[in-house]
Amino acid sequence: MSEVWRRPQFTTGGGNGAIALIALSPTKLPDPLPISRSKHGMPDTESASEISIVARDRSDDPAWFLEQVVAPFADLIATDLGTQIAADALATAHAYVIEGEVADPEDLGHVQAAWALAKCVCEQGATLVIDVYAARAHLGVEIAALSVQRSFDLMHEVTLFFDECADGSVAAWTLGLKKFGRPELVLLDLDPEKASEAALLLRDVADTLALGERIEPGDGVGVPDGRRLVAERFEPAMQPVVAIEGDAIVLR
Repeated sequence: MSEVWRRPQFTTGGGNGAIALIALSPTKLPDPLPISRSKHGMPDTESASEISIVARDRSDDPAWFLEQVVAPFADLIATDLGTQIAADALATAHAYVIEGEVADPEDLGHVQAAWALAKCVCEQGATLVIDVYAARAHLGVEIAALSVQRSFDLMHEVTLFFDECADGSVAAWTLGLKKFGRPELVLLDLDPEKASEAALLLRDVADTLALGERIEPGDGVGVPDGRRLVAERFEPAMQPVVAIEGDAIVLR
């Protein structure tokens, strides 16, 4: 059995931790799935019990399956894995939706459980996994190869996005912190030449949130150059290029 991913900096009062993965398979997989605690890394925690898996078959309702399960992620898949894999995904016959939500989670067993199920279905033949909240696509062979003894890796769970704004500055933000019941993070008005520094800052602050810290409007965050950034609630009108649904904090 794999060691549970703890949150050593856990502070109560956070939101619900939610995860959603969609595994696509050209063939129907066994039912029930041969999920194993030792082989797939399913943790023995209360939070893990909140994760479920539901099979969706194209043949049940082809139009709904295409429009609701696959097509919304076609561009994401093409960007991450290429146009051929995106085309294969659009033609896939079976999907396995892995999802769950835990109120103010004290550990990350729900995240581990979701990936344990994904590892199992990929070993059985699923070729692609979409991490919905992190907006990322993974090849099935990569998920099947995940070590059950691996430690928590923030950058496997969270994606950093950068986009140029109309004034020539750069905006940066995270996607995936919803898994931990925490708001996404946003940086605005960045010098394009300092994108690497911004990425490190986002990564470091996101990691503390994943491990249990909380950040609220009015809180301060120190940065290596000595400045202190202040957290504010992010509103879409602040910068339209930032693509976030749900709560977010901008660090100014």
